[in-house]
Amino acid sequence: MSKRVLLACLAALALSSEAQAITFLTTQFDVTAIATADGAPPGIDTDSGPPSPTPVSASADSVGAVNIATAGAIGGPGLLTASADASSGGGIANAVGTAHFAGTFVMSALEPLLYVAFDPVTFASGSGVGLTSLFVSLSTGTTTLFADLITGPWEYNLFPGTTYLLDLTLTSEASAGFPGPGFGDASAFGLTTFTSAVPLPAPWLLLLAGLGPLIAAKRRAARVA
Repeated sequence: MSKRVLLACLAALALSSEAQAITFLTTQFDVTAIATADGAPPGIDTDSGPPSPTPVSASADSVGAVNIATAGAIGGPGLLTASADASSGGGIANAVGTAHFAGTFVMSALEPLLYVAFDPVTFASGSGVGLTSLFVSLSTGTTTLFADLITGPWEYNLFPGTTYLLDLTLTSEASAGFPGPGFGDASAFGLTTFTSAVPLPAPWLLLLAGLGPLIAAKRRAARVA
């Protein structure tokens, strides 16, 4: 899971390198990780900010003889991640990672577009079940402009000079052995970034994308030879 989280974060940074970060007037981060597995004590961890200006994180695990559950969450400027893994050897394992962000901002007249990227990844086998969701709420004053779950990239045109409140809740949950008993594995991972422009691939990422087919063609030719 740690490798997947790292790769996803690197990909997000690469894709958002050409986007403009939003300058928030106020920010609030809250992360929670909960893990429970039969035959082991439960694990729970929470963190929040401010006052810490650095990203906040939480991780928890519950490891039994045949049942395992792990969860994690990270919240930082412009980025949220949540992950959960569960493995059942005949009992029940459940993990939930939640990352929440709320912040106020005034959009610039140069880029009056709010863009939220959401990339969920889930896997399940046997009795496993994995789910990742992102709830987005956007409001100004007492008026709610948008409040719903999204399943992919989302954008909203804003009026420059107006103060907005963006509220995001990212949740990843994985369970095994429930509601269907038996052996199973499940994992869920979610990554969301929020900027004031649609991210464009960084130049080095475009270069790698172009070199990829050439390298593959050379390898095929070498095998044939």
